Amino acid sequence: MKRRLFLSIALLSTLGLSAQQPSISPLPQQAEWGKAAFPSSASFLLVGDAQADADAVALLKEHISVVQDKKAAGSIRLTIGEANDKAVGKYKKLIPAHPEGYYLKVTPGEVVIAGRDGSGTYYGVQTFLQMAAQPQVTEVEMKDWPSVECRGVIEGFYGNPWSHEDRLRQFDFYGRQKMNVYVYGPKDDPYHRAHWRDPYPEAEANKLKELVQAAHRNKVQFVWAIHPGGDIQWNLKDSMAVVSKLEKMYNLGIRTFAVFFDDIWGEGAKGDKQAGLLNYVTDEFVRKHPGVQPLIMCPTEYNKGWAGKEYLPTLGTKMYPEVRIMWTGNSVVDMIEEDDMQWINNQIKRKAFIWLNYPVNDYCQSRLLMGKTYGNGQNINDMVSGFCSNPMEYAEASKVSLYSIADYTWNMPQYDAQKSWQRAMDYLMPTCKEAFRFFCQNNVDLGKTGHGLRREGESPQFLKSGQSPLFDFMLLDASADALLADSVNHPEMLREIGPWVESMKLLAHRGMQVMQMSMALDKKDSVAFIGHYKAQASIEQKQKAITSRDFEGSIVKAKPVVSGDVITPWVNETCANLVKAYKKEYKYGLDAFPVQNIEDGEYFIKVNGEYLTNAQAAADRVGDYPVFQSERDVINPQRQQWVIEQEPKTGRYKITNKQDGRYINEMGTFWHNKDLNPYDADWHTFILTRKDGRWSIQNAGSAGKKFWSRSGNRLGNTDNESFIFEIGKITQ
Repeated sequence: MKRRLFLSIALLSTLGLSAQQPSISPLPQQAEWGKAAFPSSASFLLVGDAQADADAVALLKEHISVVQDKKAAGSIRLTIGEANDKAVGKYKKLIPAHPEGYYLKVTPGEVVIAGRDGSGTYYGVQTFLQMAAQPQVTEVEMKDWPSVECRGVIEGFYGNPWSHEDRLRQFDFYGRQKMNVYVYGPKDDPYHRAHWRDPYPEAEANKLKELVQAAHRNKVQFVWAIHPGGDIQWNLKDSMAVVSKLEKMYNLGIRTFAVFFDDIWGEGAKGDKQAGLLNYVTDEFVRKHPGVQPLIMCPTEYNKGWAGKEYLPTLGTKMYPEVRIMWTGNSVVDMIEEDDMQWINNQIKRKAFIWLNYPVNDYCQSRLLMGKTYGNGQNINDMVSGFCSNPMEYAEASKVSLYSIADYTWNMPQYDAQKSWQRAMDYLMPTCKEAFRFFCQNNVDLGKTGHGLRREGESPQFLKSGQSPLFDFMLLDASADALLADSVNHPEMLREIGPWVESMKLLAHRGMQVMQMSMALDKKDSVAFIGHYKAQASIEQKQKAITSRDFEGSIVKAKPVVSGDVITPWVNETCANLVKAYKKEYKYGLDAFPVQNIEDGEYFIKVNGEYLTNAQAAADRVGDYPVFQSERDVINPQRQQWVIEQEPKTGRYKITNKQDGRYINEMGTFWHNKDLNPYDADWHTFILTRKDGRWSIQNAGSAGKKFWSRSGNRLGNTDNESFIFEIGKITQ
């Protein structure tokens, strides 16, 4: 069966490679397709190449066969140029009147690539090369242009910065996907943030110069960002220091600059001072240097949740209107919709420059975010001055989302998140696309974080096949094998996602062992049950030992989690429930299981001889709380009996009352509203620790780390560990 799964994945990954009509990315604005025009092996006679954009011509010549003889048999005439070039003069009226727009026409005897400007010509070439990657080049008449002026990426995450090689590959990718902005702002570059006044050492400066040149070849603005807010002094000396640093970066070829004031406080966070500095830099640097674009600034209050009443309006009225202001949305991590843009644009008196904190994972480092890029409004293109994505520190893995960001910002009204995601996976891993698609489906959700963003669609096929879950685990295993075997074709991608692929494989093996445990329990085979339990426990330890970015000098090391919202919890909970069921029936092999701090059962809970009591027990009561009372309840003893059991999902303990089944929450009360605030294992399970015969009870997970205490006759919370509880088992 495993072999069949592997072969089916391999077969599926080869389908669709020979389709004649190409799938162009980003999706063009207007295109009329015809029949096959000529084979991709055709040679071309170039016309207009001497005047056309040099980068576009160089790219074209790199990928097609060019002949010099006008009479060469079978050659196709290819005319290239910008709107005012003589070669494309008769097509001028057909070229879209948008910056970076282009007109592309392919017939059996001729190709025309005519750009509104140099970037437009370059993008027309990129589109034609996508067409020429097919066995047959298809007839087309296309008019194309971007929805958003500035489209791209902000390297602004915390953690391990991208390598020099990562960035070079990124620029090639941006060029192909028609992204035109890269903002350099890695938090851990000391010359960007901590030592912003100091020049780069020569070796680092030379690397930056190489990056700038590579970016410009791909029609990407290299935006260098300075982050002075942590220790800036609001005086002329530091204002001049900012200008001096930008001068040095200008000499490296950089023509677009940003000033960041994010994630700071104190003196550096004053809006009027920031506005004054940006105005000074505009006067003393931007306007005095040819070719320099208006500044971009990241404000301190960069989302609505942090916005006060004065800061943003101060920037809007006191800072020059050409300075572009970044914005992350209603919160730090959020998607952007029309209402959001109306609010912020009114505050800052200009169109906001979007800093989208997706697919960045510096706040959920165990997860890769490889799912669909959705949730942004498709009618905001005229309301933004730019739209850039903050990616993961995993440059190649980030391309799944960045591919769609390029698609979205180029043709916003026609953007289709599902189709774009599918095309991204086909584009990035063409030799193993079905296995890669399956991997991405199982690395979607980011788990519960303080930011609240969740992603749908993780592991959509799990338990949906109509077959045993064993089939799902075998598919996980086979997909992992297929990806690992394809590392020779995509070494950079597999180097990044490899730890998660390995973890996926081990998760599959754990799942298989758990299924064997279930079958052994059904057969009442205690020996087999314990054997399979030990096997899965050993695999789990191997899985937990996997680390990403485990190299000397690594800033962050991640512990990969695969399908953290669906399959991993299912395996953990199923295993725990099977163990619980086994313990009720068998005594053999119990030493194989971890020792619980406290065994599942019914207990009384006392402090200073007084019993914790559900005095107002009633299954439908809300907003109530347990109290301590000195007397034993002889009428309804179950009101003083508490079921303490380990929650399979968290490994912590749930505490419920025997009388009415209500659980105690993190505030020491019963549910506030069982419909609006139902039981949540991440919030409502606790750590129980014993010392000198007494117990401490501590919140955990999303509920924080406070300890239970006694406050009057009720439960309270304290920051200090307190072993005050007597917990005694009730025996029948």
